[in-house]
Formats: sequence, structure tokens, C-alpha cells
Amino acid sequence: MIVAIEYKNGRMKEFDTSAFTATNAMSAGDKTARNVMTELDLRLDLVDEVGLRLDFYWYDATPQGQRVDIPGLTDSKGDPVSLTSASRRLGTSVLLCSREGIKQISRIIVQRANGTVDALWRQGTGDWLINGARFEAQRVLSYTDSNVTSMNSQAVFVFKYMKKANPLMSEEEICDLIGYPLDAYKEIQLDEAKNAEGIVGAELIESDDGEDSEYPSDSAAPEHSDSTSNSSLGKHFAVDDDDDGFDDDEDSLFDV
Repeated sequence: MIVAIEYKNGRMKEFDTSAFTATNAMSAGDKTARNVMTELDLRLDLVDEVGLRLDFYWYDATPQGQRVDIPGLTDSKGDPVSLTSASRRLGTSVLLCSREGIKQISRIIVQRANGTVDALWRQGTGDWLINGARFEAQRVLSYTDSNVTSMNSQAVFVFKYMKKANPLMSEEEICDLIGYPLDAYKEIQLDEAKNAEGIVGAELIESDDGEDSEYPSDSAAPEHSDSTSNSSLGKHFAVDDDDDGFDDDEDSLFDV
């Protein structure tokens, strides 16, 4: 994970969890430990209380008695086998930006496995702090234009396709096939019908009481684009309250 912080005064910071870091940073104090996975928890939910914090946990694969049974899997003798269960262990916490420093940011960018997202930014006359992570989650579900089809719109399209391809299947079976609970799909298609304005043909499922939905179905649904949206360790040091630029006589390590 890479976290980049841009400030109003033009200053930029970049935090990298891979470059110039120790390969055994999590388990260095335990010679027998085997770190098979590291968990990074960026606490955007605590920004107003403590600032931007990144918490680390790691998973120790050293056998410690706990095992997980694997149904249907046997060894060469036909005996059931099981896997060792990795233990989740405490790592460390890094304060990337203090609560006071958050007031001075213009944008925070996070590079993740599936791309880059603007996690936080400030805008407007009120210098409002926008939670980009929450916005992105809803944008992927709902935003559609000539080049991008929302996840909800795709769900309606796939449901209609599967229903036509499998006319003997019930709505619940089709929803199960595409991974949606029936109630979740009903809510999605209603939302699509409310906002479609004749563009999205949401074929509505009747409610359990037999009454038709107040939103009529549109049988002339246009083809949807199949393109999806691509949005693109140790003590808390190097964190100053106002996050102004370094003074000439200022050391790079700060007391907390």
C-alpha cells in the first residue's frame, strides 16, 4: 500500500509499505515465527478523532495446535487431513497525519491492489472534508454514463439475460446464481427504475403479496456497455501537529 498526502501549501508526503522496509519487520522479535500475510488497516473512520492512522497485523503460520478440517480431502492412506490455522498477531501502528494536520491537507491518495483512489480531500468554501472511500463505494454501484455502467445497472442487465436464457428458473434461483439475495436484487431494480427515466429497462419482480410494483417494466432496454469502472512501524515519529514544511534547523525526527 502507498499513501500519498498532499497539503494546501504544496507539500507532499508519500508512505510506502514495501520500499526500503525490512522483510521481517513484523516477526523480527520471534525467531520461530513465520509471517505468511500482513494486514494493513487504514483507519479512515478515526480521522476526526486521531488523524490518519495505519494499523498493522500479521498472521503467524507456526503450528500452535489449532487446525482446520478440510471436508473431502484425504492423504495417501485415505485418512482425513487438516490445515494448520495461522494466528493473527498484533503488529504496530503508524500515525501518518495528526488530527491537526488533517486540517491542512488538500488530498490523500491511496494505492491499493485494485487501483488508486482519492481517499480524502477538502473542497468548497467551507473547506469540507470529503470521504472519498465512501463516495467511491457508492459511485461504483450507481454511476452510469456513455462509457461506464454501474454495478447496479449491470446486475439488472445480467438478471434479465439469465432469466431469458433460463425461463424455467425462478427469480430466487437466478438471483442465487448471480450471487444476489432476492431482496437485495429487488431493492436494486427499484432504485434503477426510479432513476432510469426511460434509459434503464429494469424488469421488476412482483412483491410477495402479489401486487405489482408501482414502477412499470420497460421491455425495450438498450444494450449496456460491458466496461466497468476502474478508478483508477514503530513509534509515531515524523508527525508534527501543523505539518508545515521543515525548517532549516529542524531535525527530521520529531518527538510525540
